[in-house]
Amino acid sequence: MYGIPQRCRPLSGAEEQVLLALWQAPPPATRQQIGRQLESRGWADGTLLSFLSRLEAKGWVQVTKESNRNVYTPTVTRRAYGVYCMRERLDTLFGGDLAAAVRALVSECGATPGQLEQAAAVLEEKRAEAEEYDSYDAFF
Repeated sequence: MYGIPQRCRPLSGAEEQVLLALWQAPPPATRQQIGRQLESRGWADGTLLSFLSRLEAKGWVQVTKESNRNVYTPTVTRRAYGVYCMRERLDTLFGGDLAAAVRALVSECGATPGQLEQAAAVLEEKRAEAEEYDSYDAFF
């Protein structure tokens, strides 16, 4: 499932925010380090601990003891989660049609010419990789 283990259950919006904060903190992160990333939310320590417990129960976070405190490590990379989320949106909103999704995004996102050039370079790189793979003869 796009680099996401089957044991990981869906996240609420608030749980996702905690996971994003965990990825911003140096791993493994303490509750205090994660909390600093979420200061604008104004959550009490108990609220953050509840979300971290939920993330552990859902398979997104591993908790270990370091001295006298818990430290938290994500079980999934931010990139894998991003790909998973984008793929879900692509399938749900565009029926899996990548070209339609790119067309809609490019026409509405307000990207600069430089950003469009970067995106085009990434697409060209992926096209070249696919061509190279397709031309590979395993029986040679």
